[in-house]
Amino acid sequence: MAKRELLIIGIDGAVPDFIKKFSKKGMLPNIASLIDDGVLAEAYPCVPCDTPTNWTTLATGATTATHGVTSFLIHVPGEPLDLGVSLRGRSSLSYFCKAEYFWDVAERFGFTPFIINYPVGWPGNLKRGAMSLFSWPIPESLPMIISPERIYVISNVLIGEEKELPPDVRTYSPPLKGKIVINGGLIREAKQLEIIVLDSTGNGYDSILLFVEENKKDFQILRKSSWSSWIELPIETTCGLLKGLFKVKLLNLTSDGKKLEIYRTRIFNKEGWTNPPTLGEKFIKNVLFKHELSFHVDEKRIPYDIYGVEKEYVLRNMREASCLAKMIKYAKETLGWNICYLHYHLLDGINHRFAAIYEGLTGHSSDEEERAREAVEFAYRIVDDFVGELIRTCVNENTIVVLVSDHGAVPTWKTVNLCLAFVNEGLLSYKWDSKLNKYVVDWNRTLAFPYYEPPYVWVNLKGREPHGIVDSKDYEDVREQIIDCLYSIKDNGRHVVSLALKKEDATILSQGGDRVGDVIYLLNPPYQIWDMRMEILNTAEMLPEIVSEGLIHNSHRVFGAHVYYLPTAKLGSFSVSSILIMKGPEINGGLELKKPINLIDVVPTLANLLNIPPPKNCEGKVIAEFLLD
Repeated sequence: MAKRELLIIGIDGAVPDFIKKFSKKGMLPNIASLIDDGVLAEAYPCVPCDTPTNWTTLATGATTATHGVTSFLIHVPGEPLDLGVSLRGRSSLSYFCKAEYFWDVAERFGFTPFIINYPVGWPGNLKRGAMSLFSWPIPESLPMIISPERIYVISNVLIGEEKELPPDVRTYSPPLKGKIVINGGLIREAKQLEIIVLDSTGNGYDSILLFVEENKKDFQILRKSSWSSWIELPIETTCGLLKGLFKVKLLNLTSDGKKLEIYRTRIFNKEGWTNPPTLGEKFIKNVLFKHELSFHVDEKRIPYDIYGVEKEYVLRNMREASCLAKMIKYAKETLGWNICYLHYHLLDGINHRFAAIYEGLTGHSSDEEERAREAVEFAYRIVDDFVGELIRTCVNENTIVVLVSDHGAVPTWKTVNLCLAFVNEGLLSYKWDSKLNKYVVDWNRTLAFPYYEPPYVWVNLKGREPHGIVDSKDYEDVREQIIDCLYSIKDNGRHVVSLALKKEDATILSQGGDRVGDVIYLLNPPYQIWDMRMEILNTAEMLPEIVSEGLIHNSHRVFGAHVYYLPTAKLGSFSVSSILIMKGPEINGGLELKKPINLIDVVPTLANLLNIPPPKNCEGKVIAEFLLD
């Protein structure tokens, strides 16, 4: 019997109702085939319903309380309360997760895992398997791309001298000198590559000599339409000194040598984004470079620039999906993975941009609403094409295929400033910093400090927090005051906060442990906190213009949000809940579960199917309905 394989296709932000509706309409044929032959279920994510928390749950089978990845921003006990809000994304790192990863267990039992573009778990501890970053940014890693591609048009070439030519290089016409500047992107210190234009046959200028080292000992000769070999340069970037890797191609050269065009590929970074590090160069040379040359898209198919950036955003994601599929296929052929975890982020961005307009909830014109619907449908088709490519190239009769999202989203169009509510209640205090031109938290007068991601509030407790001022005897009174303050926030008589609980009362919401705040709060849609302005999320600081907006105001951008709500929250066609589709050996076919399951149940179910133990911190249960009797 052949060994089982597992392909987990993580689609960030996929909404269950859209998957079901578009599949029934025939718009998603590849996903529909998974549904027809497998099991479909709605799933409830762990609170907070966001990316780091629930991709960690899907990698561990543990709740927020156990794995400790509480959101994009983590407060670690003993650190100043304002440190965590300034360190966005460190929750992606494996050593901030307190639970065992499923892929580590699988590797111990003989499987070869491959993890790519996954938002958590970097750099990991895999011995036989591998991990690769891609477009998702993670701290303490290095970027895959140093600088974008560029075409150089050179028309001001100068007369050179014969003595500048290396031995055995001849030209019938006087050599012409030029240069290409290596800059842009993350490059801090530009470099120059010198070129000399040659007439190699006496019939006019027809080639260039490219010096690929500053000492001019290493050179290449290129004719029209020919590629250089790989050029490796140490490049000083905003991330430090990196090993840049790229190629150039001579596109055009006039016979009089007065004008030439040279194409430079993206400058790739060799190391720092794969584990093992040597995998990065293999991806660059065997996948990324070839994909760059072959990828084409009909831009006329891409709909509606709602904020002026959507076409570029969708193009980038189409390119990403195509490249990810090729990288996964290449890893299959070379690493021989039999467990693959991958993450693709397009739909979360689409939710953020289009949700409220799609539902017609914000006063936009019917034309705008129709174009938003077109954009949403187009994004789901991109996902379906991606799924189809993975199935065609990486799936066999022994493969368990899982399509799952970490959360959905609900439309929002009103923003609430919780910090201002805390200030008005005397729980939080700021002072003006004339050097920064903003308000900064005054710890000597602050009783409670709120985070937005995660939606927690910490009491500034003496003896526990470095700036603590609240005596232990007053701890409960302050928590009651926090909860009263949250419930007192109303908009035209409507409560903005749907739920505010003490930490110990929120265990039913998977809360607990030393990284969860003293009070947990959740909002009612359509209220949100972040409308794509990053400065709002650092609650240790506040700009005057944010203060002047008041407690509640119409959002600067209508938005699809998820982190601030219960997993059961719904509005229109949108929901915060996740989608789960599973197909493969020993899995029921053509079944849709009537009741939602929990995301913590996915990992133990997969462990059961692979006949390996679940991770030691796993808290979910096997979903019996998924399995054949």
